[in-house]
Amino acid sequence: MNLFDLNFVYINEPVTSKTEEKNVSEFEKLISRERISIERFVRFKICVKEDADDILQNVYITAMQKFNQLKNKESFKAWIISIARNKCNDYFREKAKVLELPVEELLETKLMPGRQGFTEIQSVQETLEKLGGKEKQILYLYFWKEMTQEEIAEKLRIPLGTVKSRLHSAKKKFKEKY
Repeated sequence: MNLFDLNFVYINEPVTSKTEEKNVSEFEKLISRERISIERFVRFKICVKEDADDILQNVYITAMQKFNQLKNKESFKAWIISIARNKCNDYFREKAKVLELPVEELLETKLMPGRQGFTEIQSVQETLEKLGGKEKQILYLYFWKEMTQEEIAEKLRIPLGTVKSRLHSAKKKFKEKY
């Protein structure tokens, strides 16, 4: 299915009026103009190609369904990028729910079968100890205290962008060390 064959949005609701037809045509023009930016944005955030494709499709469907609510067509790019950002955030929230484990279980040392018998898996606590103070702090507030990035920025009295970059680098370092 071509992502830009937007008639699939209206399978149960066929385009009936000239106004709706005009909206679909205008939407298709705007999408084709901004398609590369939208795809680049989503693919940068979502590494798994299939997941990124699903999110892109959801972005296009949502945008088409809400297109008549967009008052200023000049701000289309910002509007659709915000839809894409929200869809990516929804994706990460869902992923986080799937990955939730009890803290007690995370703090235990585990054994993993390997080629040379059983090897000890480093505990989360040990991995956290290898990180710097700011990295530990940001991960603790975000994952254990379940604070939003905005709440963390307010609590630490730092800009939201700083919270985002620290969180990103802390996650990356944690993965490398774990």
